[in-house]
Amino acid sequence: VLDPLWAYHQLYSLFARFGDTFLVVSPWGVYMANASPSVIHQVATRRTDWVKPIEHYSVVEQFGANVVTTEGSTWRDHRKVSSGSFNEKSNALVWKESIRQAQEMINAWGRREGNRVDGAMWVDDAYPDAATTSLHIISRSGFGVKLLWPEETLADGEELEEGYEKFTSLEPMEQHTMTFKDSMHTMLRDFIWLGIFSKDSLRKLPFKRTKKVSDAYTNLNAYLHELHALKKKAILNEKANTESLDLMGPMIAAADTQSDFSGANQNDATPVFSVDNILGNSFIFLFAGHETTANSITFLLVFLALNLPAQRRLQLTVDTILASHGDAATWPYPSLFNALGNSYVGASINEQLRLIASVTMIPKRSVGPQTLTLDDGKTVHVPPNTFQHFCAPSVHRNPKVWPHSKSLRTPEKDNDLDDFVPERWLLKDDKRNGGMSSNQDEGHKKTVEELNDSAMDIGSGSLFNPPRGAFVPFSDGPRACLGRRFAMVELVAVITTIMQNYSVELDTREFAEEEKVVSMGTQGKRGVHKKAQDRAWQILEKELGGLVTLQCVGRKIPLRFCKRGGEVFGTL
Repeated sequence: VLDPLWAYHQLYSLFARFGDTFLVVSPWGVYMANASPSVIHQVATRRTDWVKPIEHYSVVEQFGANVVTTEGSTWRDHRKVSSGSFNEKSNALVWKESIRQAQEMINAWGRREGNRVDGAMWVDDAYPDAATTSLHIISRSGFGVKLLWPEETLADGEELEEGYEKFTSLEPMEQHTMTFKDSMHTMLRDFIWLGIFSKDSLRKLPFKRTKKVSDAYTNLNAYLHELHALKKKAILNEKANTESLDLMGPMIAAADTQSDFSGANQNDATPVFSVDNILGNSFIFLFAGHETTANSITFLLVFLALNLPAQRRLQLTVDTILASHGDAATWPYPSLFNALGNSYVGASINEQLRLIASVTMIPKRSVGPQTLTLDDGKTVHVPPNTFQHFCAPSVHRNPKVWPHSKSLRTPEKDNDLDDFVPERWLLKDDKRNGGMSSNQDEGHKKTVEELNDSAMDIGSGSLFNPPRGAFVPFSDGPRACLGRRFAMVELVAVITTIMQNYSVELDTREFAEEEKVVSMGTQGKRGVHKKAQDRAWQILEKELGGLVTLQCVGRKIPLRFCKRGGEVFGTL
């Protein structure tokens, strides 16, 4: 457990050996590893007994305190202000912008050398494009700033709001030395340097990368202050942009209503919710709203390329739901989102999040001595200052709570919980609500054979509902992710837009020229495809890394997109 990514590397194996909750006692303290849904839920909901170790999050406080880096009454103030922005009106804008950005991503692929939007498009690494898509979505729908893809231009007759030209421009304007997009991209990618060196030290170091991070911070700080000024002016003039979530708006208004906050002092002119708080939360929304969702888009496309039958079933589901709908720009929200989210599309997204949660381990620390009730009903005492993790990769593979069968990919394993099987989310109606059965043997008997074969017929109901604490890609309890529905709306819209007209396959050119593969019979194609599958699974299971979220940090998984019907491996 000294490995910071041990839960990703060990998965459920240590818990199978020591139990779903175990302690590691050392001279430096007590550590609790947690893959028990019920214990995770207890810890998550007892917010004053188990707190977030906020000292570990100072690196994301570069622009000010925020909802991620605070605790206690200060956190309640941040949550109260920021949560109001995430509503159904804002989600409708996310839906619309996600569809448009997915289409622009496809167009960007088609413009690259050797690619054709109406033919084959090779993408060496889907993550940078997925990150661009997510960044554009949060920027436009969250802050009213339109960002452009390479070679994209404004539509005929489209005009930017006064003052917003500098944010959209592909060249730095006014006093800036970097564009808004470049400064955000650099900060979001390399902000960890600011946790190692001071801002002054970064510029003095003899490295181009650290100097660029310093420039990015300076530019983004200025951009956020300018954006704050524009938003505040619009609010004062009652001209707030209705096409924006206006995440800044509620926070700006909060600075003038001090009595609403727990730390307010009527005799103190210092704002409880300061400009730094507003900028700090703005950065955290940008960071959390783009990187984690970009990871999910990337990995889901890879899993669909690995599991072609699942991809075909997803496409058939999309065809069924969209049969009575026209152009994507007219797709209605929330009715279409709800239909897709409760179908094989939603099941596929959930399955990706189960297999690769962006954040592998979620920390908490006990405040004073605590008691917890284990799965067997035993009450245990936990010493003060016990540090614990919700181990997402582990609890997501706990066979006591997840439907499973024998693995078709690796028959030597006891179950298929390491495999991409969206069908596990499409249980029969009487099996949809998960729970820790009083008869533990009954929990082990849940298998994917219990699937409802008619679940592909849309409108069959909600997806499998695991017990609280069993599915934690967005954490659990009061501190669960504010933007969960925002992320799900984005994921459903992007994947549906791509899969409506396109298929994705593994790029196998490393193993054989495509012309030769096309002329092969089924067995020959299966052999080439198996090599690419083995390589991809090796990367997914052994080679992911990252300081904040799980990503492909070394070898990438190249993909091939094509119009539906143009697949190389369509018969497999």
